[in-house]
Amino acid sequence: MENFVLQVKDLSLTYYGGYDGVNDVSFGLREGEKLCVFGGQNQGKTSLMRALAGLEEYSGSILLNGKELKDIPPEQRNVTYSFDEGSLMPRVSVLKNIVKPLVLRDADDSYIAARLGYVSKLFGVDDLLNVKVKELTEVQLCRVLLARIFIRESTVYLLDNIFGKIDYSVRRILFGLLYQAVADSKAVVIYATDRITEASVLGDRIAVLSGGRVEQIDDYYNLYKNPQSLAVLRGLDENLGIVSGYLKKREGGYAVKLYDGEEVNGCNPPIADNYENKLIFACVYPKDVQVKKSEDGKWRAIAIVSTKDGNLALMRRDENMLYAPAGDVRRGDFGDVVIARVGNYFDKLSERKININSIEK
Repeated sequence: MENFVLQVKDLSLTYYGGYDGVNDVSFGLREGEKLCVFGGQNQGKTSLMRALAGLEEYSGSILLNGKELKDIPPEQRNVTYSFDEGSLMPRVSVLKNIVKPLVLRDADDSYIAARLGYVSKLFGVDDLLNVKVKELTEVQLCRVLLARIFIRESTVYLLDNIFGKIDYSVRRILFGLLYQAVADSKAVVIYATDRITEASVLGDRIAVLSGGRVEQIDDYYNLYKNPQSLAVLRGLDENLGIVSGYLKKREGGYAVKLYDGEEVNGCNPPIADNYENKLIFACVYPKDVQVKKSEDGKWRAIAIVSTKDGNLALMRRDENMLYAPAGDVRRGDFGDVVIARVGNYFDKLSERKININSIEK
């Protein structure tokens, strides 16, 4: 039997009216493991976190150190749940906000003082203790929130997009403080975020959530190299191109033939023969695309996107879209496109990766 601190089995949450917030989620976390729940808006992150915290009714089971939590009230669990700074009490001092979790649990005064000294120094709020929360800046609010979260020594921390309202430059600093607080902790940490850079840094593993379902749980490298669905890749790389067409077997590999008959790329990954001549999706990375500006080219640049590595042209042809180094291509230009290879193939209907071992012969 696996030695899990937190184990989730077949967790589902359905809201009134039949809306599935979370559907059939299972995973296990060991001591000190950090899991990042990654996904865009309305994909189920908060629903999952609230279910784990005991704030929503759910089916399935949640085990903490082997003990079922369903009938244990949230306040009696050794679990800390927190969302953004809106959970703070605005008319109360920073000190009272920070120590509230321990006061509610009748902690000893000396223990409260020791923990307060630790977190106030760690998160840089020791000079704000007598200030009312409503007088703080957004950044100060987040520092106070972090202090209140970690003043309590919990077995599990559930952190639900706690920096959601903070701009990128400041968020990086606050995220660094969070990382410092949990890096060497023996607690289980689940951090929900829509930022893949945060997920890849903090998470030992990443759970990619889409439509309330966990598409895949793995470390960042394996998610990127071996994605099990298009939803995983779209989340990890927003500059990912997708082409669709018929899979054709060619000498030394396969090609994807577009609807007008042109073969736009050759590719070598092994794939079962029973997908030959069927419609599939294929992903295309910008580094594998070249564009030459042309008056009568079949691809058109519909946008130019600036990235840290330079400008990319978003090229479109029918329903196919891909990114390529822009060069001298400008928005509205037509161009000839050469695709060196594709990364992965996906079933057209399910958008699941085509794995040779999972296909019925």
